[in-house]
Amino acid sequence: MPSLDFLRPVDSPEYFMQETERKIIIFGARSFAEEVADLASEIPGVRVAGFVENLDRNHPPNLHGIPVHWIDDVAPLAATHQAVCALGTVRRRSLIERAKAMGFVFVALIHPSARVSQKSTIGEGSMVSAGCIIAAHSVVGAHVIINRGALVGHHLEIGDYANVGPGANIGGGSRIGSGAYIGIGATVIDHITIGAESVIGAGAVVTKNIPANVLAVGAPAKIVKEGIEGK
Repeated sequence: MPSLDFLRPVDSPEYFMQETERKIIIFGARSFAEEVADLASEIPGVRVAGFVENLDRNHPPNLHGIPVHWIDDVAPLAATHQAVCALGTVRRRSLIERAKAMGFVFVALIHPSARVSQKSTIGEGSMVSAGCIIAAHSVVGAHVIINRGALVGHHLEIGDYANVGPGANIGGGSRIGSGAYIGIGATVIDHITIGAESVIGAGAVVTKNIPANVLAVGAPAKIVKEGIEGK
């Protein structure tokens, strides 16, 4: 996967290829959107210019002094603003597709305190939060959330729309399927495959491959539910 539209700290070469200010629209207007806005506020050259609400037409018109737009009214901003999606669940795909249909381009947000190897790639719309480490030769797909303090090993693949919870540790050479959810503080040892849309519970220790569409919990992790569709 080629490197997409990074937003990196000012001391990186990618930053100097961008405009001096990037105006960002955050799709979402709930608590996780506030967290994403805080992350973006600490990235040089980025300004959060608005939120987008898609559930409650009567949502307050601003959030921390920033306008909240109703989704039916936001399309004109696509020409001058870029986007990220701040829904905390992996079921954010439909909102992202709707935004793309309006013409919005999604960008990756990488907190200045994160360490992302220059030999790794981050897909469009993905977020790498404070204190994360992504080692060399790893590929993070589109619209992935890598939350606070998570560790992502080398030669690793994370599929589109996956979530990696705060403090999770994923060993090198592993494969995380699209839409999978790795819970807070979970550990995935080296060279493990987690199937698409599977959920790994908080604090679990995964020592063997996990198929798609299951819930696995415990140490070592065991499958306790089948036929699920992400989190």
